[in-house]
Amino acid sequence: MPEAHIIRRIRNSPEDLYGFVADVEKYPEFINLISALRITKTLSETEFEAEAVVAYKMISESFRSHVMTDADALKIEVTKAEKGGAVKSLLNRWQFHPLKDGSTLIDVVVDVRLKARSLEFLLRNKFSSASVHIVSAFERRAGQILPVVGEADYDFKAEAKALGVNLDNLV
Repeated sequence: MPEAHIIRRIRNSPEDLYGFVADVEKYPEFINLISALRITKTLSETEFEAEAVVAYKMISESFRSHVMTDADALKIEVTKAEKGGAVKSLLNRWQFHPLKDGSTLIDVVVDVRLKARSLEFLLRNKFSSASVHIVSAFERRAGQILPVVGEADYDFKAEAKALGVNLDNLV
């Protein structure tokens, strides 16, 4: 499957968003593609393994992931666990960039390769829109449960450039 790269400004603080995204067991509450998710092994305060069940129409697959969190760098990285299930390779990286108005510029990369080529072929054309759908679900839920900060019309583009973020993937 192709890689999806999404840049978006979200009107919640980077620390709040980081904590929200790191709380993986809550994903099934607001992401309709994930029917179950549980932490299977805690490796340290900043690393754990989790198992997710992803369901799309009549297809349901489970996979295991290795999650590394870094609160100081405001970064979360997810890769395939040793026994990854239906996943051949996985990279999901969230970077939370603080903006001067208190809001966050998120930089999300998703790159997944599935073991079943037929399934990967079926989902290839939907991958980018599904990734945007999932990031939008995070943004909607964050808006419901986290304090909103910053101005709606804040111009963050110069700030993003100064941070080295390429806005070609702004969604």
